[in-house]
Amino acid sequence: MAKRRRSQAHLAWWTGIAAVAATAAYAGTWRVWALAVLAWSMYELCFCPTTCGVATRDGTVCRNPARGRLFACTGVTAHQHLKTDALWHLPGQHNPLSRLRPPGVGAPAAHRKAPLTPSPAEHGYVERNQRVMAYLAVASVVVTTIEAAVGLAVP
Repeated sequence: MAKRRRSQAHLAWWTGIAAVAATAAYAGTWRVWALAVLAWSMYELCFCPTTCGVATRDGTVCRNPARGRLFACTGVTAHQHLKTDALWHLPGQHNPLSRLRPPGVGAPAAHRKAPLTPSPAEHGYVERNQRVMAYLAVASVVVTTIEAAVGLAVP
């Protein structure tokens, strides 16, 4: 039942994005195309059904379900920290928000099998397709926002 609702929501998103894109093609204006691109980006980053995709020191990739390219599974608290750090970890970049995390947040100590926060030597890794889609969606938002600002400034 939950899987059916998920596939209906997935279909509803794609139907909506396609409807906005068809309207943009008919209207021929960049403003509606910008709306279609922003809707697609929001869907990819926050709502698309996907897998966690986090791999840690043992090399296995988590296949637990996740919602959106920015989010990890809810089954393992440390996965969200690892995924966020891995997505921020471009050459020369580190997650500027990682120092704001309180240590030891997560499951009660009796249920822990591994440390919740990764050690400084441990780096998470996110599957290549997850990273590519997340970066593509963020780049689309940035380009569309700049295009909209320039387009609205020009009479």
